[in-house]
Amino acid sequence: MPPLIAIPGRTLIVGDLHGCLAQLNQALARLDFDPAAGDRLCSVGDLIDRGDDSPGCLALLDQPWFHAVLGNHEAMLHSALTGADPLARSHWRRNGGAWFDALPAREQARIRARLPQLARLPLALTLQTALGRRIGLVHADPVADDWDALTPAFLARHRETLLWERGRLLRLLQDPAQPQTRIAHIDLVVMGHTPLRAGWWRHGNLCWIDTGAVYGGALTLLEPDCLTL
Repeated sequence: MPPLIAIPGRTLIVGDLHGCLAQLNQALARLDFDPAAGDRLCSVGDLIDRGDDSPGCLALLDQPWFHAVLGNHEAMLHSALTGADPLARSHWRRNGGAWFDALPAREQARIRARLPQLARLPLALTLQTALGRRIGLVHADPVADDWDALTPAFLARHRETLLWERGRLLRLLQDPAQPQTRIAHIDLVVMGHTPLRAGWWRHGNLCWIDTGAVYGGALTLLEPDCLTL
């Protein structure tokens, strides 16, 4: 089972930020987000790339009220800057990572200092909300149909699928009348990765909340305790 975080106040889950820090701050202000009252902000990953403030979004990881799973863009950053793959830097640049090259050397060094922090980001998280609901977070797809199957060995084996897979969502969007999808032993699984211009989308207990903020769409902040599950 993925790591568990118990949240004493409101649970807010944000879709892919991609550097859109100003939009996030505006949304949190509208919602009267209050960490002192126990509110917590959780992310489905992809804090960086394409938007105006990737360093600022990465700095959210320093906040005790912020929790995130690894997104494929953080994984690309890590691969590019650790030198593990000679093609990783150009791959990341083509996918929105050119902002790093434009930073002064001192700022680049600060991003590099975050590499251990990024390496520790989990592939999956379990949130326990104030109402006792169990909410799973992964970036792209949980792979298994049983949340309890997401052991450390399973997560390591399916890392690329957890970060990149779109097949399940695309099949469901093509035929939404399919029987409602249920992942066992979890109340709701929340994901991002695939921009949905028409708004966040739910099928059974799977929910996708990347609504393309960096492309001019709205930034979704989901409060699972306000949903009917």
